[in-house]
Amino acid sequence: MKKALSLFLALLCMALCACGASSAAKDRAAPAEAPAAENAEYAAEYGLAMTDSAAGNRPESASGSEVPSEDPSKIIYSADVTVETTEFDSSVEKLMALVDSYGGWVESSSVNGADFYSRSQGYASRRSADYLLRIPSVSFETLMGSLTELGNVPYSHTYTENVTARYYDAQARLTAYTAQEARLLEMMEKAQTVPDVIAIEEKITELRYQIESLQSSLKNWDRQVTYSSVNVSLQEVREYSPESEISYGQRLWLALKDGLASVGDFFKDLLVFLVGALPALAVLSLLALILVPVGKKLSARRKARKQAEKENQDK
Repeated sequence: MKKALSLFLALLCMALCACGASSAAKDRAAPAEAPAAENAEYAAEYGLAMTDSAAGNRPESASGSEVPSEDPSKIIYSADVTVETTEFDSSVEKLMALVDSYGGWVESSSVNGADFYSRSQGYASRRSADYLLRIPSVSFETLMGSLTELGNVPYSHTYTENVTARYYDAQARLTAYTAQEARLLEMMEKAQTVPDVIAIEEKITELRYQIESLQSSLKNWDRQVTYSSVNVSLQEVREYSPESEISYGQRLWLALKDGLASVGDFFKDLLVFLVGALPALAVLSLLALILVPVGKKLSARRKARKQAEKENQDK
């Protein structure tokens, strides 16, 4: 029994390696059929039932190259979008309302606002926010079209990744590994020696590692296929970016307008600075009113004393 058990485990190991190395059905079929007769012979010898996968007869639906007719495509959609807005708070509320209306959620968010000093200096219009949204894939295109309601969209890029072949190949390998695990568990019940039990447990451990890895990959793909990811960068601006290329005259006009705006901002900031410095100027002026007369009196006394000393020396 020990020799037959070792032979069967070696054959199972060969089938496992061949199944993981190829994603095509034909490539997996050849190594699976080789040990089929010996597997069946061993099962008949010990009275064990053979499953289709363990016997080397895999159903066509389990083949990695055979895609099911119902909902075969496994495509992951994602996008990066930049939105400019002149009404930051309102745009944030609209974005949250859109996400709720499409049955999605915010996976992560980051909001950058002006601090108190910046607000007091008039720089509060430079806020921004970054959101990673999860939206049902069936509503992905609709949401992308609705982002123009938030403001101007100067940048938008959509990514697609087709994981159909990899998904069904992983699914087929998971089916094969699960069948092999069931077969090994049956053998475990029939094992009569400690070395046989240890050898089978080692193979079961290897199979379970592969099974858990494939299950994790399939769950991750299912989540990404079912819910698309949209990265939205919301930026507060004074004016929207032009939608088309501007002429040279428009560039000159915009440069002049920006220059005039900069001059206006300079005098506004200067006025804010002066107003902020008024308390300090008032204290300095008060000190000057007190110290200047005192300084003059002290200086006059020093001059009088020096004059008296000089007159005494002359006498």
